[in-house]
Amino acid sequence: MTDYWPQEENAVFDAESYILPCYPEGSISEMSSVKANASTTAGRLDVAASTAYGDGLGIALKAATGAGAPSRIPVLFYGAAKLTFDQSAAVTMGQFVMNSITTTYAVPTVSEAGTLKLFGGSSYVMGMALQTTAAGSDECIVLVGKCI
Repeated sequence: MTDYWPQEENAVFDAESYILPCYPEGSISEMSSVKANASTTAGRLDVAASTAYGDGLGIALKAATGAGAPSRIPVLFYGAAKLTFDQSAAVTMGQFVMNSITTTYAVPTVSEAGTLKLFGGSSYVMGMALQTTAAGSDECIVLVGKCI
């Protein structure tokens, strides 16, 4: 695996990021994609680990071992993050990116790309690759944002 931004790990530019504290509703790995939890509590943002391709809306910047543990975790909703890909082909700068199932990310296949919507709640877009990689398992910087 090649790291195309070795100077930093995880969220790389905090000053321009939107990071909100969220309540975990189960175990979540650091740098895992998260989705809105179906049974959210009034007055707070509840998140759960993503369970399917394209259902993520943010990236957990800290691990949670279970519901409410720790009480809140920071979630990156918009900003630059270094992500690891789990596909066989290289990533090209400018390609849309979606979450995979856990802590890895993917470029949508041709069949999935047909369902991508840039704006709206049904979007599978997690962000856009800001670097070109040599292999599908490389790490690179991604501009994270659900509705880029």
